[in-house]
Amino acid sequence: MDIKYIMTTDFQCCQATTVLSDVLLMLNNSTHDVVVVVNHKNLPIGVISSQDIEEIYSCSGCEYSEIVASDVIKNKQIYNCWEGDDIQIAVSMINDRGVSYLPVVNNKFCLVGVMSACNALSYFKDSTLSNSEIVAY
Repeated sequence: MDIKYIMTTDFQCCQATTVLSDVLLMLNNSTHDVVVVVNHKNLPIGVISSQDIEEIYSCSGCEYSEIVASDVIKNKQIYNCWEGDDIQIAVSMINDRGVSYLPVVNNKFCLVGVMSACNALSYFKDSTLSNSEIVAY
């Protein structure tokens, strides 16, 4: 099954120049634990979780309004998947890369959704696959 059928399309995103106080507000008003950072062309350049914010805040000695999103993502590798990829690819990336969320892009590399481990679990829970087929994923 293609990722586009199970990905989350209700997600928050911000620019690299967005201050963390605004990112925190986005997280508080969201059902997800991440905000995707995009550039001016809506291409994902990073993912910020509430844990990331707390880590940089505790180390920086600055206020949330003095730290921008680019400070959080500057040393982090971003992984993404294509909306037409099979769910197996996303599950493998989540497991292999140790991430909880993957930005999903279209053929123009623009952000169209977010794939999470929870999306995959919901798919498997609701699927008609046998246990051995699920394990094969």
